[in-house]
Amino acid sequence: MKNIRPDVKWTVYTKNSETIMKGTYDMWEAVVDNILSNFVRYAEKEIKVTIKGSKLTFYNDGPKLNEKDLENIFSPYKKGINGQFGLGLSIVRETLAFCGYEVTVKNEKKGVSFMIQ
Repeated sequence: MKNIRPDVKWTVYTKNSETIMKGTYDMWEAVVDNILSNFVRYAEKEIKVTIKGSKLTFYNDGPKLNEKDLENIFSPYKKGINGQFGLGLSIVRETLAFCGYEVTVKNEKKGVSFMIQ
């Protein structure tokens, strides 16, 4: 993903490198790829990934989501920011639910964060 957006500062922070997440490599590859594909599209200058205990947080400094998009962001085929349609975030939610995790999204002071717990 760094090659797609070399202008973006990428930061990965791990508090505990021994964290083990439930699920297969392929499941996590799909989750991370879908989230970061959106982040690459919308980030202005920064993308951060933080692993702290059993919480995984993705942040980008792109535009905030409006309330309607926040409510439906994990629903398949719903039109989101800039008119984008897709299944990516619904796949993220369903894959994580299968593994016993919950994904939430929130607007930050600047940008958007996705939290997996």
